[in-house]
Amino acid sequence: MVQLQCQLARIAIGQLLLQLGTAAQIPLFPESHTEGYKFDPLLHLPGISPYFDAIGSGLSHAAPKYCEVTAASYLIRHAAIYANDDDYEQYIEPFIKKLNCTYTSSLSSKNRKGWKGPLSFFNKWENPINDPENQLEQITPQGIKDSKKVGKHLLSRYPKLVPTTKRIYADKKARTKDTAAAFVKVFPQEVEVVEINLNRSSFHAQDPHKACKAFSKKPGNGELETFMSHYTIPIIGRLQRFSPVKLAETDIMGLQQLCGYESAIRGKKSDICDVFTDSEWMAYEYAWDLKYSHMVGHGNPLSPYLGFPWLNTTSELMSKFHAPRHDEGEGEGDIPDDDGQRFFLAFTHREVPPFIATALGLFNSSNAFAEEFPTDRINWSRSWKMAELIPFLGHVGIEKLTCKEVSMDQKEEKEYIRVIANSAPRPIPRCQGGPGASCPFDEFTQIVRRGMEVYGDFNRVCGNDEEEDFGGGLKMVGGQCVK
Repeated sequence: MVQLQCQLARIAIGQLLLQLGTAAQIPLFPESHTEGYKFDPLLHLPGISPYFDAIGSGLSHAAPKYCEVTAASYLIRHAAIYANDDDYEQYIEPFIKKLNCTYTSSLSSKNRKGWKGPLSFFNKWENPINDPENQLEQITPQGIKDSKKVGKHLLSRYPKLVPTTKRIYADKKARTKDTAAAFVKVFPQEVEVVEINLNRSSFHAQDPHKACKAFSKKPGNGELETFMSHYTIPIIGRLQRFSPVKLAETDIMGLQQLCGYESAIRGKKSDICDVFTDSEWMAYEYAWDLKYSHMVGHGNPLSPYLGFPWLNTTSELMSKFHAPRHDEGEGEGDIPDDDGQRFFLAFTHREVPPFIATALGLFNSSNAFAEEFPTDRINWSRSWKMAELIPFLGHVGIEKLTCKEVSMDQKEEKEYIRVIANSAPRPIPRCQGGPGASCPFDEFTQIVRRGMEVYGDFNRVCGNDEEEDFGGGLKMVGGQCVK
């Protein structure tokens, strides 16, 4: 009897252990991380997607524990436009001309014919860029709305800093000035929008590519065309039977760009986006990452020269704020000519955030550049993914953190720098020893100082030192107009 009881006990214990072992393999929240995952092409359109917050490295967007953001400076790309001139002329317009050839013969009809299957919506599709002469490069109504949303986001993120803003900066382009004007409408105080021009030294920081004669948008064009031929041919083979016109490689590129532009114009995802598969969208993303890497990334030797001026300006600005809190009534440590502004905004173009990222190495892979961007296949493991940096309203920011570490003694406060890209913290590869992988302030200033020693000769590298005669006794020397 006792022996039988022992056997039953061993069986019961074995069953219990089996149940526990099985239960141990079930997560606390059983839903899979990919439960309900749905691919979104709007997250994979470098340069032409509506704004979205990036995931980045996965770090919390809030300031690290025991830290407070005491100053911040942002460089923000303009809001959504109807289309870029080059994109429209090279890719979108040729397809639109073919599309317009398929209208029915009836003068009163606005319908087209011959589009079938996944392209059948084109029979009644309305072109959002129907007045290109007046629309190209101009902000869309939805772009104005999106500007206000991002402005409100920054206000909620920095409720103490944003109200200190006295002035923000934009160049002469309507798209940057309109974006800036929309931003300040959601701020609680009056803010001056200051227009900068080529003769101001700050132009080198805010729009370096426009102040550099040597910069060109041509690098990467050949590589883009090579890869475009590689990935679009199978797509043409799949879609041609549904199209009444012969599709070319540039038509596929134009269609994919229309997905981004139409979505940004109308404020909702375009029907065109569903025409392509996830792998076809990833090929499109890679094609433009390839292009941008050569044009504004670490594939262009000019990039760090064009990125460090803003970093240097921001480093010098943050260095002025030597007393982290600047409490009212404290006479000791006051900054000369300090107007109290601790939040700074400048509006720019798609080329500039990648210059900053390249200078700091934020999106640079550790493998050789030749391996990172082959033209016959996608490098899936690359770090350089510009969809996460330059959607419309994409931005890069620098926060100055004042941290108490573990102690609550204000005398033990230390200062750090944290880089933000589309709301997400991006650790600097060479400097991430602070709270939340931030960079100790002194180390950051040293990085920028060393960068300026190597890449600081902006005018020489850009060829701006050469004299250019405009007649009438006026010459351009070093980017300045002189007699």
